[in-house]
Amino acid sequence: MSVKLPTSEQVLFAANVLADKLFFGQKYSAGIKKIIIVKWDEIGDMATSTHVFEILRKNYPESEITLLCKPFVKSLIACDKNIDKVITRIADFNTRYDLVVELRGTWTTLFKSLFYKAKYRVSRAGVRARNKGRQLHEIDTNYAVVYPMLNHQFPGIRPALYFCPNDIIKVDEFLNKNCIGKFAILHVGARRILRQWPLDRFALIATYLKQQFQLDIVFAGTTEDDPQIEFVKKGLNFDTYSFTDGFSLSEFSSLCNKASFYIGNESGPLHIASVFNIPLIGLYGPGVPDVFYPTGENSVVIHHVLKCNPCNQIDCVQPENPCINLIGVTDVMNKILQIGERINL
Repeated sequence: MSVKLPTSEQVLFAANVLADKLFFGQKYSAGIKKIIIVKWDEIGDMATSTHVFEILRKNYPESEITLLCKPFVKSLIACDKNIDKVITRIADFNTRYDLVVELRGTWTTLFKSLFYKAKYRVSRAGVRARNKGRQLHEIDTNYAVVYPMLNHQFPGIRPALYFCPNDIIKVDEFLNKNCIGKFAILHVGARRILRQWPLDRFALIATYLKQQFQLDIVFAGTTEDDPQIEFVKKGLNFDTYSFTDGFSLSEFSSLCNKASFYIGNESGPLHIASVFNIPLIGLYGPGVPDVFYPTGENSVVIHHVLKCNPCNQIDCVQPENPCINLIGVTDVMNKILQIGERINL
């Protein structure tokens, strides 16, 4: 009989839970002057956690708040008014903090919390343990992490993203240069192939948005998405625009703030768009239901949840027809029409 060993992530999870209970305080105290938020994670994960920054700022207005994040995510929160300092190297976590908020960390950040003798520490592992592994929506999980350290509760605060004046200027220049009026953003890329809706279907949706609603089409992403974008463009007989090379995440945020519609695969850009509550459709394949769904009142998710869900999003049991392919063009068009009628698009 084979024995299934715990994964490295499960071992880290258990170590976090144990450390929080044995070595740190986990209840509100007024004597907190230095806080570090550890969010060593991806773009979408960061977009669903920014309400924590505002909540901590309101509870500890005199404290210095530092954020530790991955370098490529920094531009998304560089202008966040609730953060005093952003560091992008784990090595720069090199001093004592009164409170460590571990929204997503590593073995090293756990050891540093111990080595520098943090007074208080709360972590997402503690939330998962209290909920016996049941996953809340990611926004709610992040709020639950800091809940024990709050003297005032702020359940109504939702994630927010802030962009700088130069971001607005650069986006306006892009729109004016290309004479773009009302526009829809299409994000056709995905980090994993099983999240990738077929590109030829995106071409049909772009045509529908142009003809039915007279929306200009802006393809957004990074330069890594350019080959997919060019493939989609080949199926179109009208001008479209690319917002990829030379644009930052905060500039993409500013673009979302001006958009009339957004359609894309489950991804970081989808969660950024959701923050601005623009009408959007999220196309989901193997993702866990509910946990990472956009939450805007005009957000719609199309997700065919099969018996094999959730999976590792790498190995598909039906590779000839993965779940993302079950989303039909007509399904998306119908949702666009429903949203369009409701908001008078």
